Amino acid sequence: MSQINGFGTPLGVSDPLFLMKTLSSNSAGDVNGTSFQKLMLNSMSEVAGLETAAQTSIGDNLAGGDMTLVESIVAVREAELASRLMLQVQRKLVDAWKELKNMQM
Repeated sequence: MSQINGFGTPLGVSDPLFLMKTLSSNSAGDVNGTSFQKLMLNSMSEVAGLETAAQTSIGDNLAGGDMTLVESIVAVREAELASRLMLQVQRKLVDAWKELKNMQM
């Protein structure tokens, strides 16, 4: 099963303010050697990995593997929550870009 912390949320997205804390810790645009672009790409690949793990767990469950139905449901729910979080982050970024674009100079 994919990585889950004690509360059942995916690692890396367990703290909803993680992105804000990370970005505000260093105002130079480079966060501990990781650019914002790399941070977003890593987050997207983590979400893709969760979705792949969910599909694999469903396949294992249907094939009679060692995955239980509960583990498959948890993996699917975990992937769904991570996808929703990434979608919300994307919407916030687009809204911020639109607001910056419409600012008067």
